[in-house]
Formats: sequence, structure tokens, C-alpha cells
Amino acid sequence: MWPWVGHQIRVPTPGTNVTRTLFGALNIRTGRWVSLVRERMFKEDFMAFLEYLLVAYPTGPIVLIVDNFSRHTAQAVTEWLAEHPRLQLLYLPTYCSHLNSVEQIWLRLKNKIAANRLYGSMKALLETVESFFNEMTPEQALVWAAA
Repeated sequence: MWPWVGHQIRVPTPGTNVTRTLFGALNIRTGRWVSLVRERMFKEDFMAFLEYLLVAYPTGPIVLIVDNFSRHTAQAVTEWLAEHPRLQLLYLPTYCSHLNSVEQIWLRLKNKIAANRLYGSMKALLETVESFFNEMTPEQALVWAAA
């Protein structure tokens, strides 16, 4: 579908605002992608993702580069990290999301499956997201992250 020059395509929406939060991390040594879908984006959901990372990488230290989003800097997260010394957060400077390699993967995901598209259900959207990541090779992830 192509619009006339100067006109925006109108994408119909279902009229409800159902959302999900997708957390993701890229191992910059191996290209392994780990992600977790949650219903919300509260500090508890971020801590659930951190727990998920500890299970995905059961041994050795984990360093996660994050922005200064309030969920990443919450007191509860700081306390949780004190109890889980294998995991360390490194905070990017404020307004420097371009330094986060994962942003390039989010951009690819958005352009490939979300921009100007309508899904009949959240389930259909999440299945498409899962397919995107299943098809993404570690080599692709590393190339995209370096872009």
C-alpha cells in the first residue's frame, strides 16, 4: 500500500489500547538474544527480566547496559541488585540512547513487523515478534547492533 505524495496512510485500529512490554538483552560477545514479554513496565517487571537473565546465564558475571529510565534506577532494583552480585547494571548517560546497541534491534523489529501494520490480536502480534527473534541469527544481531 503506497500513499499519494504528501498524504499519510491511515491504519485502522481495534479501538482498544492493549499493550505489552518487551525486555531484551544482547550478548555482545556471542550475539545471543534473550527477551521476555510482560504485561507492564514496572520495576517488578524489570526485576523479573533480571531474574530471567540469571537463569539464561547460570554462571559467571552479567553486565547489562541500560538507560536511566526510572524502572532501571528504582530503589527496589538497587536493593535487588545488592542481593544478586553476579548481575551489574551500567547506566548510559542521559539522552544517549544512541549508545545502546539494542536500540538498533528494536528499530529493526519495529520497521519489520510494527510500522503501519495492524494485527487482529495481541497473540498474533506476539507470535510475529517471536518469529522475528527466532529468525534473527546471532551474526545478524551483532551486525545490526553495530549499525
